[in-house]
Amino acid sequence: MSNALARKQYTVNEYLDFEEHSRQRHEYMDGEIVAMAGASRRHSRIASNIGGELYQQLKKKRCEVHYGDLRLRVRKTHYVYGDVAVFCGEPELEVYKDTETLLNPKVIFEVLSKSTEARDRGDKASDYRQIESLTDYFLVAQNRVHIEHYSRQKDGSWKLLEYRNLEDAIRLSSISAELGVSDVYAGIDLPKLRLV
Repeated sequence: MSNALARKQYTVNEYLDFEEHSRQRHEYMDGEIVAMAGASRRHSRIASNIGGELYQQLKKKRCEVHYGDLRLRVRKTHYVYGDVAVFCGEPELEVYKDTETLLNPKVIFEVLSKSTEARDRGDKASDYRQIESLTDYFLVAQNRVHIEHYSRQKDGSWKLLEYRNLEDAIRLSSISAELGVSDVYAGIDLPKLRLV
Protein backbone atom coordinates (compact mmCIF):
# COMPACT_ATOMS: atom_id res chain seq x y z
CA MET A 1 0.00 0.00 0.00
CA SER A 2 1.41 3.40 -0.90
CA ASN A 3 1.99 6.02 1.80
CA ALA A 4 -0.67 8.28 0.30
CA LEU A 5 -3.27 5.55 0.75
CA ALA A 6 -2.08 4.83 4.27
CA ARG A 7 -2.52 8.38 5.56
CA LYS A 8 -6.14 9.06 4.65
CA GLN A 9 -9.54 7.61 5.45
CA TYR A 10 -11.56 6.97 2.30
CA THR A 11 -15.30 6.78 1.73
CA VAL A 12 -16.79 3.76 -0.03
CA ASN A 13 -17.35 5.82 -3.19
CA GLU A 14 -13.75 7.09 -3.14
CA TYR A 15 -12.57 3.49 -2.85
CA LEU A 16 -14.83 2.31 -5.70
CA ASP A 17 -13.65 5.19 -7.92
CA PHE A 18 -10.03 4.43 -7.09
CA GLU A 19 -10.47 0.70 -7.71
CA GLU A 20 -12.20 1.28 -11.05
CA HIS A 21 -9.08 2.99 -12.43
CA SER A 22 -6.40 0.95 -10.67
CA ARG A 23 -4.32 -1.74 -12.39
CA GLN A 24 -3.83 -3.48 -9.06
CA ARG A 25 -6.68 -4.83 -6.92
CA HIS A 26 -7.38 -3.39 -3.49
CA GLU A 27 -9.65 -4.35 -0.63
CA TYR A 28 -11.45 -1.84 1.56
CA MET A 29 -12.31 -1.95 5.23
CA ASP A 30 -13.74 0.86 7.31
CA GLY A 31 -12.02 3.69 5.43
CA GLU A 32 -8.72 1.93 4.73
CA ILE A 33 -7.67 0.84 1.24
CA VAL A 34 -5.41 -2.21 1.31
CA ALA A 35 -3.33 -3.21 -1.72
CA MET A 36 -3.51 -6.92 -2.44
CA ALA A 37 -0.21 -8.75 -2.63
CA GLY A 38 0.58 -10.67 -5.79
CA ALA A 39 -0.13 -14.39 -5.48
CA SER A 40 2.61 -16.99 -5.72
CA ARG A 41 2.42 -19.66 -8.40
CA ARG A 42 1.52 -22.24 -5.74
CA HIS A 43 -1.27 -20.00 -4.39
CA SER A 44 -2.64 -19.41 -7.87
CA ARG A 45 -2.47 -23.11 -8.78
CA ILE A 46 -4.40 -24.17 -5.67
CA ALA A 47 -7.10 -21.54 -6.32
CA SER A 48 -7.29 -22.63 -9.98
CA ASN A 49 -7.59 -26.29 -8.95
CA ILE A 50 -10.49 -25.49 -6.63
CA GLY A 51 -12.25 -23.25 -9.14
CA GLY A 52 -11.74 -25.69 -12.01
CA GLU A 53 -13.08 -28.67 -10.08
CA LEU A 54 -16.13 -26.73 -8.90
CA TYR A 55 -16.75 -25.29 -12.37
CA GLN A 56 -16.85 -28.79 -13.89
CA GLN A 57 -19.41 -29.92 -11.33
CA LEU A 58 -21.58 -26.79 -11.36
CA LYS A 59 -21.54 -25.71 -15.01
CA LYS A 60 -24.95 -27.26 -15.73
CA LYS A 61 -26.50 -25.96 -12.50
CA ARG A 62 -27.63 -22.47 -11.61
CA CYS A 63 -24.33 -21.70 -9.87
CA GLU A 64 -21.34 -19.63 -10.96
CA VAL A 65 -17.71 -20.03 -9.88
CA HIS A 66 -15.42 -16.98 -9.81
CA TYR A 67 -11.66 -16.91 -9.29
CA GLY A 68 -10.58 -13.89 -7.28
CA ASP A 69 -11.63 -11.18 -9.72
CA LEU A 70 -15.22 -10.68 -8.62
CA ARG A 71 -15.37 -8.19 -5.77
CA LEU A 72 -17.52 -9.16 -2.76
CA ARG A 73 -19.21 -6.79 -0.36
CA VAL A 74 -19.00 -8.38 3.04
CA ARG A 75 -20.76 -5.48 4.75
CA LYS A 76 -21.38 -1.83 3.85
CA THR A 77 -17.81 -0.76 4.63
CA HIS A 78 -15.88 -3.95 3.82
CA TYR A 79 -15.08 -5.02 0.24
CA VAL A 80 -12.85 -8.00 -0.57
CA TYR A 81 -11.81 -10.43 -3.29
CA GLY A 82 -12.06 -14.09 -2.22
CA ASP A 83 -9.70 -16.51 -3.98
CA VAL A 84 -12.69 -18.56 -5.17
CA ALA A 85 -16.34 -17.58 -4.70
CA VAL A 86 -19.51 -19.43 -5.69
CA PHE A 87 -23.06 -18.11 -5.84
CA CYS A 88 -26.20 -19.93 -6.94
CA GLY A 89 -29.41 -18.64 -8.44
CA GLU A 90 -29.67 -14.98 -9.33
CA PRO A 91 -26.72 -12.80 -8.36
CA GLU A 92 -27.42 -9.93 -6.02
CA LEU A 93 -25.20 -7.14 -7.26
CA GLU A 94 -24.23 -3.68 -6.17
CA VAL A 95 -23.51 -1.74 -9.36
CA TYR A 96 -21.32 1.36 -9.20
CA LYS A 97 -20.67 3.02 -12.53
CA ASP A 98 -19.31 0.18 -14.69
CA THR A 99 -18.34 -2.24 -11.92
CA GLU A 100 -20.27 -4.96 -10.11
CA THR A 101 -19.87 -6.22 -6.57
CA LEU A 102 -21.44 -9.53 -5.51
CA LEU A 103 -23.58 -9.44 -2.37
CA ASN A 104 -24.72 -13.08 -2.10
CA PRO A 105 -21.82 -15.54 -2.21
CA LYS A 106 -22.69 -19.04 -1.04
CA VAL A 107 -19.18 -20.56 -0.76
CA ILE A 108 -15.82 -18.78 -0.36
CA PHE A 109 -12.30 -20.22 -0.43
CA GLU A 110 -9.24 -18.33 0.81
CA VAL A 111 -5.78 -19.76 0.07
CA LEU A 112 -3.59 -18.72 2.98
CA SER A 113 -0.34 -16.80 2.51
CA LYS A 114 2.07 -15.51 5.13
CA SER A 115 1.10 -11.94 4.26
CA THR A 116 -2.69 -12.54 4.39
CA GLU A 117 -3.26 -15.33 6.92
CA ALA A 118 -3.86 -13.10 9.96
CA ARG A 119 -6.45 -11.03 8.10
CA ASP A 120 -8.05 -14.09 6.44
CA ARG A 121 -8.50 -15.68 9.89
CA GLY A 122 -9.41 -12.44 11.65
CA ASP A 123 -11.53 -9.54 10.41
CA LYS A 124 -12.23 -11.08 7.03
CA ALA A 125 -13.44 -14.41 8.46
CA SER A 126 -15.52 -12.70 11.13
CA ASP A 127 -17.23 -10.52 8.53
CA TYR A 128 -17.68 -13.41 6.08
CA ARG A 129 -19.65 -15.30 8.72
CA GLN A 130 -22.13 -12.40 8.87
CA ILE A 131 -23.14 -12.78 5.20
CA GLU A 132 -26.64 -14.28 5.25
CA SER A 133 -26.20 -16.20 1.98
CA LEU A 134 -22.86 -17.78 2.97
CA THR A 135 -23.05 -21.48 3.87
CA ASP A 136 -19.38 -22.53 3.62
CA TYR A 137 -16.05 -20.80 4.16
CA PHE A 138 -12.66 -22.46 3.58
CA LEU A 139 -9.11 -21.67 4.63
CA VAL A 140 -6.64 -23.63 2.50
CA ALA A 141 -2.97 -23.93 3.50
CA GLN A 142 -0.45 -23.87 0.68
CA ASN A 143 2.60 -25.08 2.60
CA ARG A 144 1.01 -28.29 3.91
CA VAL A 145 -2.06 -30.45 3.34
CA HIS A 146 -4.57 -28.72 5.59
CA ILE A 147 -8.02 -27.39 4.73
CA GLU A 148 -10.35 -25.83 7.31
CA HIS A 149 -14.03 -25.97 6.38
CA TYR A 150 -16.44 -23.76 8.30
CA SER A 151 -20.07 -24.64 7.56
CA ARG A 152 -23.16 -22.79 8.78
CA GLN A 153 -25.49 -24.93 10.85
CA LYS A 154 -29.29 -24.63 10.95
CA ASP A 155 -29.11 -22.70 14.24
CA GLY A 156 -26.72 -20.14 12.69
CA SER A 157 -23.62 -21.45 14.44
CA TRP A 158 -20.53 -22.51 12.50
CA LYS A 159 -19.00 -25.99 12.54
CA LEU A 160 -15.33 -26.61 11.76
CA LEU A 161 -14.15 -29.68 9.84
CA GLU A 162 -10.46 -30.16 9.04
CA TYR A 163 -8.96 -32.16 6.19
CA ARG A 164 -5.32 -33.27 6.44
CA ASN A 165 -5.17 -36.30 4.13
CA LEU A 166 -4.99 -36.33 0.35
CA GLU A 167 -7.55 -39.16 0.34
CA ASP A 168 -10.20 -37.01 2.07
CA ALA A 169 -13.27 -35.73 0.23
CA ILE A 170 -15.00 -32.46 1.07
CA ARG A 171 -18.75 -32.64 0.67
CA LEU A 172 -20.48 -29.37 -0.15
CA SER A 173 -24.14 -30.25 0.28
CA SER A 174 -25.15 -26.57 -0.03
CA ILE A 175 -24.15 -26.61 -3.72
CA SER A 176 -24.32 -30.39 -4.36
CA ALA A 177 -20.61 -30.73 -5.05
CA GLU A 178 -17.67 -32.74 -3.77
CA LEU A 179 -14.04 -31.72 -3.79
CA GLY A 180 -11.19 -34.17 -3.34
CA VAL A 181 -8.30 -32.90 -1.23
CA SER A 182 -5.94 -34.49 -3.76
CA ASP A 183 -7.62 -32.38 -6.47
CA VAL A 184 -7.06 -29.20 -4.44
CA TYR A 185 -3.32 -29.93 -4.26
CA ALA A 186 -2.97 -31.42 -7.78
CA GLY A 187 0.22 -30.27 -9.49
CA ILE A 188 1.72 -28.96 -6.26
CA ASP A 189 5.19 -30.28 -5.47
CA LEU A 190 4.08 -32.59 -2.65
CA PRO A 191 7.54 -33.47 -1.29
CA LYS A 192 7.83 -29.81 -0.28
CA LEU A 193 4.48 -29.91 1.50
CA ARG A 194 4.47 -30.90 5.14
CA LEU A 195 1.79 -33.52 5.71
CA VAL A 196 0.25 -32.84 9.11
